[in-house]
Amino acid sequence: MKTFGRSLALGFLLAALVLCGVGAVAMRSAFLMESAADGVTRSHQGLRILAELLNDIAEAEAAQRGFMLTKDAAYLTTLDRSVAKISSEMAEMRVTPAWRARTADLDNTEKDISALLALFRERIADRQTMTLEEVTRSPKVSQVRQRMERLRSRFSLMENDEVEHLVARSAEMGQTTRLVKGIGLGGTALGLMIVVVTGLVLQRLLMQMVGASAVDVAARARELEASSLKQAGATKQTSSAAIELTATMHEVQAAANQIAQRSNEVEEMASASTRAAQAGSQAMARAREATVGLSQQIDKVVTQMTTLGKEVQGAVTVLGAIEELAERTNILAINATIEAYGAGDAGERFRVVADEIRRLAEKVRADAVDIRRQLDSIRNVSNATIMSTEAGVKAVAANSSLFSEAEAMFSLISERVAASDIASKEIRMATHQQSTAGRQLEVALNDVGRATTDAEQVAQRNLETAAALSKTAQQLSAFVASPARWPAARPGPAGATKRAPGT
Repeated sequence: MKTFGRSLALGFLLAALVLCGVGAVAMRSAFLMESAADGVTRSHQGLRILAELLNDIAEAEAAQRGFMLTKDAAYLTTLDRSVAKISSEMAEMRVTPAWRARTADLDNTEKDISALLALFRERIADRQTMTLEEVTRSPKVSQVRQRMERLRSRFSLMENDEVEHLVARSAEMGQTTRLVKGIGLGGTALGLMIVVVTGLVLQRLLMQMVGASAVDVAARARELEASSLKQAGATKQTSSAAIELTATMHEVQAAANQIAQRSNEVEEMASASTRAAQAGSQAMARAREATVGLSQQIDKVVTQMTTLGKEVQGAVTVLGAIEELAERTNILAINATIEAYGAGDAGERFRVVADEIRRLAEKVRADAVDIRRQLDSIRNVSNATIMSTEAGVKAVAANSSLFSEAEAMFSLISERVAASDIASKEIRMATHQQSTAGRQLEVALNDVGRATTDAEQVAQRNLETAAALSKTAQQLSAFVASPARWPAARPGPAGATKRAPGT
């Protein structure tokens, strides 16, 4: 939709675009001028360093010539000072923007200067042992002259190149200056033309739009008056509904508080049950661990009893060997006794020894029988113990299974109680949020009540505003009316005299 504000903004936008274009070109030209000025400065700096270098070379050449003529050591000091300046200026030329890109020329120049200075040193060394006439006739004189001419020619070429760059940059600055002047004048003229055309267009658009707006304002004023009457009735109904809803929210708030209290009690009970279930689960875990330890000990006892049975069996085998040995010893003792009786008095002592051996063998056999009986008793007790421990192992395994089932039940109870605890917390949070929302809604209803009161006052003011808008619409219609239809004077709503615009 074409409006006065948009047309005004469009006019200013066109003017602003022209100014921005002029400013952009001016800034670009300023940057170009700055770049050209910077180039001119660099060129002057390069030419200055070149002139100083050539001057120092000439001073070095004059110092060595003076030494050639006079053999005065002061000329050597001047030569050393000039050589130091030459080195410093060559280093400065390598970092100067005007010469930094011309590495090849600088390298060749530095080689020529180094060769010339070396030739100076050779001539000075020759002068120490030769006469002036001999030094003058030396071919190194022409070599010095040739190298100086070569350096001057090289410096002249470098200077001419840099002067050409300087002239080109000066021409660029002049061209940029002319461009800035032309764009400034053209942009100013175009901006003035846009402002004039925009003013004329806006003036005509204002006359067209204000007249239509005045008629529209009058119609809107009548609609505002009708809607204000409807709003006044609606605000009364809203006020009564807000009062009823406030009473209902009081009841909902009380119920939410009771639910929150019950939720706290359930949460405390769930927390206590969770702690008890966790303690039971831990106790069952400890009992199961103890049962597992007992089962392991019983397994160790069974293993040891089995080992004991094997040892007893081995002892029985050894005991059989001992009994057999005692039997043979007894037989040998009887035979020895018979032989002793046969020998008469000579075998008396041998018979006594044989009797003692026989009694010892009988005693060993009796002790072996007693040991066999004790070993049989130990083996029977060991077998009975193994059978009893196997029954105990089965009982412990059954108890361990029962402990695992009980621990699983306690874990399930703990999970269920934890779930109920979480649910009670969620209920408490929900009731808390509901209570908070209820209080906020109650505050909002109070605000609604106040807003309905304010709305009644606003509706009354809207009626007054509608009447004022009707008067304003009449004034706007009179303001934008054509001069042929302007009345000389007519009474206004308050009895005042209406004057034509501009009178």
